[in-house]
Amino acid sequence: MAEKGLTRTFFLIVSTILVLVMLLPTGVAALQYGDRAPLFETDMLEGGTFSLKDHRGKNVVLLNFWSVFCRDCISRIEALNKINDLYQKRNFILVGIAGDPPTPRMLAQVKKYAAKMRYEVILDPELLIYESYGVDIIPFAVLVDRDGKVVMAIQSLEPEPLKEISDRIDALTRE
Repeated sequence: MAEKGLTRTFFLIVSTILVLVMLLPTGVAALQYGDRAPLFETDMLEGGTFSLKDHRGKNVVLLNFWSVFCRDCISRIEALNKINDLYQKRNFILVGIAGDPPTPRMLAQVKKYAAKMRYEVILDPELLIYESYGVDIIPFAVLVDRDGKVVMAIQSLEPEPLKEISDRIDALTRE
């Protein structure tokens, strides 16, 4: 009798763990601290080309993955503008990477929000950049140092991580 109780308890615990694991968010960055940031080159929304390789050895780069469908992403625009304003004269660049379909309606929405951003915006409609950075949940930010290495990869842009990002940018741009 006691064996049946232990067996049931064991299966209940294992089942609970499996369910909890399946419910965990999958937005964990594939990139780790110190990894080389995947290089990419693409057109910027307002013209010109952005190449991450061009910033190696020169700038600290914050990649902000967002979409017009993401309320949290939109609500962080002003905070990211402040970070950009604070560090843009210290070899820092912020790039918003919009993962929206390239339909005329979506492009109009991206441009509407991009007009509020005081930093560069690029489009990634096929999500190739998203994929290379392991992004599956947004907002998502990746901070890359001057050597092209990942310093931070954060799935949230809440006030605390934004402060941490700002502090890291400050330290990296003083070097």
